[in-house]
Amino acid sequence: MRASNSTIVRVSHTTIPLLLALCWQSATAIDFNGRFSMLGATAQAEPGDWGYQTSVGNILSADQQGVRLMLEEGDTASEWSAHLRAVRTHSHGFPVDSPHSSALFRYSDLAGTLLDESDGTTASLIRYEMDRLSYRRHINDYTVTVGRQAIDWGSGRFWQPLNLFGSFAPTDLDTDYKPGIDAVVADYFPSPFSSLTAVYAFAPQDQSIVENSGALHYRRQIGELSEVTLVAGSITGNTVFGGSIESAWEGVGWRLEGVHYLLRETDAQALFWIAGMDYQFENGTLLSAEYYDNSRGAMTEPDLRGMFGDVLVAAGLQQQLSRQLIGVGLAHDITPLLTGGYTVLASTLKEGDGDNGWSLLHQLNLTYSVSNESDLLISLLLPTGSGLTLLDEPQSEFGHIPMSLSVRLRFYF
Repeated sequence: MRASNSTIVRVSHTTIPLLLALCWQSATAIDFNGRFSMLGATAQAEPGDWGYQTSVGNILSADQQGVRLMLEEGDTASEWSAHLRAVRTHSHGFPVDSPHSSALFRYSDLAGTLLDESDGTTASLIRYEMDRLSYRRHINDYTVTVGRQAIDWGSGRFWQPLNLFGSFAPTDLDTDYKPGIDAVVADYFPSPFSSLTAVYAFAPQDQSIVENSGALHYRRQIGELSEVTLVAGSITGNTVFGGSIESAWEGVGWRLEGVHYLLRETDAQALFWIAGMDYQFENGTLLSAEYYDNSRGAMTEPDLRGMFGDVLVAAGLQQQLSRQLIGVGLAHDITPLLTGGYTVLASTLKEGDGDNGWSLLHQLNLTYSVSNESDLLISLLLPTGSGLTLLDEPQSEFGHIPMSLSVRLRFYF
């Protein structure tokens, strides 16, 4: 957000025709529904946390209201989908959010800003965007989809190396709808248990430094319990290839997933992989664990401080700064209407004395089903580890994140 005291109205020249078309189509659409959500968050920032300012104290707050309108119509031959999303956000003391990776794969914003105000501490934003706008055609064993659509690959529970076009963070609260990207997607189904997908994604029209991207994704089921996936492509100019395998043994589900990068700017090579397992106890509790290793990540504290200038980190394609992490999660239905979840992420870095410095991020979620179409979420985020230096440089993966409490109510209509 910019430091400004004025109200700004910005509407793309392509947005108004799209909205008019959307309104006209809504009268004849077979399926119209929506989602409304309200989120409130408060955080306690201590010295060493980002967002801490002595002038405003250590209590940060934010609230957000969002609505998503969804129109879909289709038959056996074709279908189309349009999602219009509008969000109003007001924050006090929270730092500016990082850019989302979907911005690298959107040819045009298809968005408008109705309000953008900030005085450096308090900020307000009202913005809308066309998050999905696509048409799909079915031809025998083929489908072709053109337009803004979500592409979600990978088998990891916390991290997904195969999600080449971006993924959710392990602690994200809103994972119902992955942001759409502007692409042409062709799917071929050689058998009921296999598929081959080709994607061509378009870079922003006003950024010549970002290249168009393309990828191939092959998936095949082997036997009753195993699945193999292969990927290859060029993502924003970086060559990538990799694969994954999922299976089960003695009641334990396991997975191995990884990609190899050849980075265009430096000609350096990198390997990003995860290994994980799932196990469900007799009482219904689900345990998930995952090991993360990305050779582009930091191994020492000085390395960590240089990661914020990394191109993939800045673009949102690489979410963790450390090279090695561990994620563990527990999920359990406490009552038929109340579900509890606990996640802990652990990172380690070499300190100046050669010892390992640990940083942890704990997340506790409670979700209560208010009705068939609505639920209430309470989420507590508690980090541990070394915070920022006097120069606002990080000393650990999670230590600079303030403790926060979030409450969200959402319902579908």
